[in-house]
Amino acid sequence: MQIASLESERKSFGKGRADSGSKLQMITHDIANNEATVAQMKADYARYEAVVQRDKDGNPINNLTIDSCRLTDEKNMGIHLQGLAINTNTNRRYQRIGEIYGFPISIISEPTVVDGHESVQNRFVVEGNLKYKYNNGFIAMSDTHAACMNFVNALEKIPGIIAQFEERTARLKADVPQLEAIVSKPWGKEDELKQLKSDLAALDRKITATLAPKKEEQDGEVNKQVNTVEPPAQSTDSKKSMVAEPTNPYQREPLSSRIVIGGCGATPPGGFFVGTKRQADNRAAGPKL
Repeated sequence: MQIASLESERKSFGKGRADSGSKLQMITHDIANNEATVAQMKADYARYEAVVQRDKDGNPINNLTIDSCRLTDEKNMGIHLQGLAINTNTNRRYQRIGEIYGFPISIISEPTVVDGHESVQNRFVVEGNLKYKYNNGFIAMSDTHAACMNFVNALEKIPGIIAQFEERTARLKADVPQLEAIVSKPWGKEDELKQLKSDLAALDRKITATLAPKKEEQDGEVNKQVNTVEPPAQSTDSKKSMVAEPTNPYQREPLSSRIVIGGCGATPPGGFFVGTKRQADNRAAGPKL
């Protein structure tokens, strides 16, 4: 029972260690991806910071250009962007429409269902090492200024996104030592289980050795009885008793086996019987023995 309990405990421990190993592998993969993403975002933001122009309050000046719009004022560019959001269909492919501070701006059309009807929705992104979106890629449809500021705002968000990734990565890294300890920790009762199994094997050998001679002795007795059983020897008398022989009619019977009737007086008519023959007896009458 103790061995079975320890075996069950070891299996449970092994499963927990395997699960921790899988989780550690996933976390390590996520950490590597996050760090690579942060590096790419930092490179994009450094590039943006090197060329961005700001007003006296530190706000970025909009440097938007639209490829298919000859007008450069904010209002008309906003109206043009709103028209692209309504009428464009790129069939799920990114399509360039302009740029901001040297970063390309693209639009992508994605299918959606509105009130039970299929339609297309368009999202706008700024492309660097990664693709950046503001307001999830949707531009303002009622405010031309906000529509035009969508792309510079996407670039301005990069430091905040970097901070989120670094915080997430730090939390993942905090779990790594504990998971590594679980994965590398041996099961503490392995020696105990090995000793119990060794003791059980020794006991089993002892029992086997104890029972084996008894079994051989019993088998020997049975074989001895079987091998030594012989039919009983027949004596001479018994052989004689098995042979039918006629009785000699002239054989003299012992005196003790005969009854003699004695009498006084004359001899009975016909004489006396002697053995099996009648004989006349002319002897004088008198008592006969």
